[in-house]
Amino acid sequence: MKTIISTVGTSLLGNLNNPRRNPSGLTDPYDLLRANPQEASAEANAVTRLAQEGDDLVFLHSDTEESERCAAALNRYFAEQGHRTRMERIVGLSYNEKGFVSHGLRELVRLLSREIRLASRSHKPAHLNATGGFKAEIAYATALGLMFGVPVSYIHEKFDDVITLPATPIAWDYSLFAWYRDFFEWIDAEPRPTAEVKTRLTALPDTVALLLEEDGEHTFLSPLGEAYLEAYRGEADQRQKVMLSAQARATLEAQNLSTRTAFLQLLERLRKGEAGDWQRSAETLSGGISKFPKGHSALRAFVTERDGLLHVLELSGHREERRYQELMQTIRWSAYEHGDWSALP
Repeated sequence: MKTIISTVGTSLLGNLNNPRRNPSGLTDPYDLLRANPQEASAEANAVTRLAQEGDDLVFLHSDTEESERCAAALNRYFAEQGHRTRMERIVGLSYNEKGFVSHGLRELVRLLSREIRLASRSHKPAHLNATGGFKAEIAYATALGLMFGVPVSYIHEKFDDVITLPATPIAWDYSLFAWYRDFFEWIDAEPRPTAEVKTRLTALPDTVALLLEEDGEHTFLSPLGEAYLEAYRGEADQRQKVMLSAQARATLEAQNLSTRTAFLQLLERLRKGEAGDWQRSAETLSGGISKFPKGHSALRAFVTERDGLLHVLELSGHREERRYQELMQTIRWSAYEHGDWSALP
């Protein structure tokens, strides 16, 4: 059983005025659905092919009267087919060009992220039906599906079958959000004065600014930035906890911004694992210590797993060849075991 989350457009209303799809001249969208759901709308065409007994259905409609009317008809029709259904409004997603980006698309991302998490907690994993709605709406639904590892389906009114993009195990890099989470949570809470944001950005990597938009007086997360942040929140519980020794943290904090970011990306790869097992990408040394990654690499981490936690004893950069060779020969857990450890954000 699954939860099918559908974005809703207005094809149902359009087909009321299409003599080929509405030969009886019906005037109520619900009546058109009852007469022939697969001909009535693209959304219904997809759902009738995707839904199975016991599946839950959620219809996300834009902040327009037309989309709401279509969602209501879909909600009613599929409830009568035995599905548990509900509607959700995407506040701000309307024909208002300015609000469409600054509020509407960001609200779409938040709503989709929430529904995906709810589906997971109910043990009915999400399946996105991105058939209907604004083109940008469909694009962001697809992006969220990829980020959350959720299958995404499409169908056009003229298609005979559904096209489904399977859940894809893409290794997204969330190290930027892990390390600068305080900033992202701060700016996500509400639009912030642009001058204040620019002041804070001087201490952050340039890549952070790529995820922001401004309307002159205020700056906020772009829809893409919102999508990354929500995906990071969604997968945070699945990452293995990483502890840094005092020595490793001192090395990290002593780097310039570029090298520190590269080290954080390395640590993010470590705690997410590669092919489901970080040890496959590590070289085993003596005493249960491993060098990550194995082979030639500009940056290295010396790691051990104890009590279900990953402990990073040391970090070594490409300009520290003598120290690196020494660590390869002499590093031991006993020298760090009782030291000062702190969790990687």
